[in-house]
Amino acid sequence: MSKLTKELLVSNRCGIHARVGRLISLAAREFTAEMHLRKGSYLADCRSVLDLLSLGAFQGDAVTLEIDGKDAEEAMNAIVKLFNDRFNEDELE
Repeated sequence: MSKLTKELLVSNRCGIHARVGRLISLAAREFTAEMHLRKGSYLADCRSVLDLLSLGAFQGDAVTLEIDGKDAEEAMNAIVKLFNDRFNEDELE
């Protein structure tokens, strides 16, 4: 299978912080595909919370999800769902 990529918008108010990084990491570990998030020139392994925090991705930032492997499509769906659900964070104004 070829590499899948998708641009995603960080829409939750606090961006990719520790809890969000953990959610992404746990989801990534469910699949065998290699998964990375890219912001600018920085590439973070989706299985590493520290890598994800190092992205410095805040609300409104665009990141690119890159997935390669036999279960890439399922992995893509799982990570995209987290972003679309805003990581289950209640947005209190």
